[in-house]
Amino acid sequence: MKKIALEHWLKPEQGNPKQPQLFCIFTDEPLFLTQGSDLYRTRLRLNTHFERQVIDADRSLDPQAFLALFSEVSLFGDLSLVELRLTQPKMNKDLAEAIDQACRWMQQGQCDHCLLVTGPRLNKTQEKSAGFSSLLSTGTELVCKAITSANMAQWISQSAERLGLKMSPDGSNWLAERTEGNLLAAHQALEKLAVEHQGAISLEQIQHVASDAARYNVFDLGPSLLAADTRRISRMIDGLRAEGESTVLVLWTLQEEIRAIRETRLQMHRGLPLAQACQQARIWGARQQHIGSALKRHNSASLEELTRWCYTAEKTIKGLLKGEPWTLLELIGMGIAGVSPPARIGIES
Repeated sequence: MKKIALEHWLKPEQGNPKQPQLFCIFTDEPLFLTQGSDLYRTRLRLNTHFERQVIDADRSLDPQAFLALFSEVSLFGDLSLVELRLTQPKMNKDLAEAIDQACRWMQQGQCDHCLLVTGPRLNKTQEKSAGFSSLLSTGTELVCKAITSANMAQWISQSAERLGLKMSPDGSNWLAERTEGNLLAAHQALEKLAVEHQGAISLEQIQHVASDAARYNVFDLGPSLLAADTRRISRMIDGLRAEGESTVLVLWTLQEEIRAIRETRLQMHRGLPLAQACQQARIWGARQQHIGSALKRHNSASLEELTRWCYTAEKTIKGLLKGEPWTLLELIGMGIAGVSPPARIGIES
């Protein structure tokens, strides 16, 4: 089993080295999942042309059809990149057996196609379970270190450096507090800074960029989602749509709150009190005031259902499903607030 840390993976490579045939990313961080996946595709494309095939591990997945992809000849490129997206850290027997077989083909050199597997973070027991053990022993795993309140300022400083920015401790600490533990919000602020500046940046420059002039700020959604303020959620999503905000960014923000609830539940299940669990889950400020009520509204099943809705919204945004993305985004927001979705949404493949 080979592992590579995310911070090393994001560094520029020397030359054009061959990429792993099997690449696994198991994390609850939407930002890390996107960064790791995008960079894998980009680097793979430097070596060869490929046909991308995305498979969602939902109830409609046929494990044998998934396995058949590894024996097919790519129609439009040198090989296929099969992307298997798991919504939960477990798989049924048939899928596990199909993955075991695909891994054996790769180990024996009987398959040239590539496999990118993404899903939620695994614990030690899940890593040893059927299917996952074959993936991790055969492929390369991207290790995404947990970001907590204790190391978020350091993460911001390192992320800024990759973008050509040099931040003072005061600047990185201020941005960590301003974004209240939201990695996506901090990352967007850094990208905006990198467009306007390079090299050393002052606290005043950071504060100017982070103070969005728009009436509706996507990162103000968090406290309303956790507090189940349905009127404000609806009003803010309508406002973000009217102001032309990116649907991808809104979806990321919704996923961040789902992650925060899941992580807090996990830490409390391990015996941490709420305050310490919030620190581990990067929840502070206004969000910490409302996390308690959010924990009462949700269990593992409801969080998995919300995650599935996020995948549906992502496919709709990309045009893979017919439907109105903003309708789905509002439904997910209401779902985080505890409102059940209607029986029919009007989404078609």
